Amino acid sequence: MAWRPRAAWVAWVRAIATVAVLMVLYSSLGAAVFAIVPWRADRVLERVDRALFAGHSPAVWAAHHIGGAGLEFWSFIYGFFVPFLYVSIFLGCVGRPEAERDEFLAGFAVTYSLAYLGYLLLPTTGPIESIAGVAPPAGGPIHRMVLETVASTGGNHGAFPSLHVGASAYLCLFDWRHSLLRGMTYAPVVALIGFSTLFLQYHYVVDLLAGLAIAVLANRFAASPAAGRAPA
Repeated sequence: MAWRPRAAWVAWVRAIATVAVLMVLYSSLGAAVFAIVPWRADRVLERVDRALFAGHSPAVWAAHHIGGAGLEFWSFIYGFFVPFLYVSIFLGCVGRPEAERDEFLAGFAVTYSLAYLGYLLLPTTGPIESIAGVAPPAGGPIHRMVLETVASTGGNHGAFPSLHVGASAYLCLFDWRHSLLRGMTYAPVVALIGFSTLFLQYHYVVDLLAGLAIAVLANRFAASPAAGRAPA
């Protein structure tokens, strides 16, 4: 790629390689950490959540306000993140000018790389496993599909930070910088995805805040002059 930086195939190879490496790491890195690190950070994150909400646990509150049709709705939103993410990546790679595409990929890689550092430094399973009595019972077909999908990717690992929020917020902020209208259409999707992770007990509130902070940092990096520039 360094020899042929302007060849059309280079842009595709760079995009595919970036996304492929990040997704392979997602399905392998989190599980490996739990085999190496003998402790969990869940209690620390739960205490931070309680401190943010005057001694109350958002996970416990959510456990008493979800069920039936609501559980199916939030499960659909949670699962919607996957096609939403991949379609957004595809459009970000093929539907943008070269410089903007390189910015997009650079910021996207930073978002996931910083999140993986969180997985390594603060291994967590989320409220669904760490807090007794808050895991929602298996609901309808959509919720069961979510449970099976999570199990197939190695189980509940990498709660801190939330990449559901981090990745979707990055997409929103990046488009907000280039097109206010597109960015505004992303904003409610980001909010719904964030709430879905809470109601399904996969994340603490502090996980969502950390994911949002990473998205802001990655977007600022993508906007820097050196980000994503192909070699001359």
